[in-house]
Amino acid sequence: MAANPNQIIVNHIVGGGWATDFGEISDVAPDANGNVTVPFLVDARNILFTLDGGIRKMPGTAKLNASALESGAVIKGMFDYWQGAAAQHRVLHVGTKIKRDDADGTFIDLFTGLTADAVPSYTQLDDILIMASDNSGDVPRSWDGTTAQNLAGTPPNFSICETHKNRVFAAGVPGNTSRLYYCVLLDPEDWVGSGSGSIDIDPEDGDEIRAIKSHRNELWVFKGPNKGSIHRITGSAPTGGDSFARLTFARGVGAVGQNTVCSFANDVAFIWSDGSVRTLSTTDQFGDYLMGALTVGINEDFLQPRLNFNRLKHASMENDAANNLLLVGLPIDTESNLNFHLAIDYRFQPVRLSPIYDLPDGGCVTSVIDPTDVNRRILMLGGADGFVRKWNRSARSIDGTGAIAGVAKYPYLNYGLPFHNKTIVAASMSLRPRSSGQIALGYQREDQAAQTDSMSAVAGAVLGAFVLDTDTLASDIATEKFLDNLNGEFRSIQFTISNTVSGEDMDVRRMRTMIQVNGISTE
Repeated sequence: MAANPNQIIVNHIVGGGWATDFGEISDVAPDANGNVTVPFLVDARNILFTLDGGIRKMPGTAKLNASALESGAVIKGMFDYWQGAAAQHRVLHVGTKIKRDDADGTFIDLFTGLTADAVPSYTQLDDILIMASDNSGDVPRSWDGTTAQNLAGTPPNFSICETHKNRVFAAGVPGNTSRLYYCVLLDPEDWVGSGSGSIDIDPEDGDEIRAIKSHRNELWVFKGPNKGSIHRITGSAPTGGDSFARLTFARGVGAVGQNTVCSFANDVAFIWSDGSVRTLSTTDQFGDYLMGALTVGINEDFLQPRLNFNRLKHASMENDAANNLLLVGLPIDTESNLNFHLAIDYRFQPVRLSPIYDLPDGGCVTSVIDPTDVNRRILMLGGADGFVRKWNRSARSIDGTGAIAGVAKYPYLNYGLPFHNKTIVAASMSLRPRSSGQIALGYQREDQAAQTDSMSAVAGAVLGAFVLDTDTLASDIATEKFLDNLNGEFRSIQFTISNTVSGEDMDVRRMRTMIQVNGISTE
């Protein structure tokens, strides 16, 4: 193709995540090297980000248990319970039962006759697993690997619990919803003896204690869901030179539930009653100012109109430390279960968001060590159909058959030349050969009909499908694939990269276009 001085090659680098509140057009112009850093994506459905400015379809799922638990009841919570460093059990709330396995996916009953749809809470001290829920009819329970019983001794009827400074702290007792209780040192069954006690956190202020979290040598107490406040409990004992003391950290913001608070990257994330995901560090800097939230790009146009706020305390959030992201399960529209997940990639500043639609509806997200995956720590999802699912499976499918639709939609780009007519001449994508299949590149020129072309993800057979003496082995490095039959005039143009086929991966490191810049026109 002959050189044309009016043609430019633009290298598109993804520089931001999903953001519905930023509009649909960007005036970003190419730099001296022809690079355009796309500041946000209009859609990033089931997409994760690469550090070099690319995108990849999210990983798939695989079922842990072979048959549905309790005829397909919702799994509301799960805990990775270890006795010492050897014996592992996964304990979960499903329907009206608490069940456990021996790290083998075969679950048996621990307790029956509980209240369905209650939000559970778990902690462990002195090799005793403690289980509670936010229904007052479900008294705290315990299991030590042998005996499953109502928590022995003198515990209050708490609904949330957390281990801190060799004590179990608890809250959510009916009639005393602003009181924080703690047990005797190293004795989770003694709540009245010497060394036990309680701390009142602003009683009758219109809120209740909704979450407690041990973090950086302090206990953090979150109140909600109406006015909101966060408090720090310092100290190590009820009396003495390092006695417990309460310091108010912030007002106007708190948490909606125990399972909506999690530690990550030397910080704590939490969900407030407006649906935003916030952190202690940004709250310390901005207070209750919404612009400090991790979800600042989607608060107005997505969270506010679509969240089911009546079910927000059932939301669940967990840290995937191996992949440096938070996975948040939320109920949207009129759904009671967690029918939407949000990935928050905190390797970037600001963080990058991805809407995850194709995960099955669920009831919880939990971090668990998987002995069948070389003891790797992974996220497991409690489903609304009685199945526990392992996330982050290399196969890009839901349980081996369900398709994952990977879609990255850019904002409309005018390349900093809104007065110029331009023509798209050609395009290319730099593709990692993760699997066979077609990667679609769609483009829309203002109000013109959308156009779509596609290219093969590999030039040759991927390793798993390679046949000796028959196939050419695909290269493992990113390969540039070209489309040279594009044509159409535009002022601004929107690109969409997608693959919606079950089992097919999509790993796009760069998208480039050849653009011819035409004359100025104000028509």
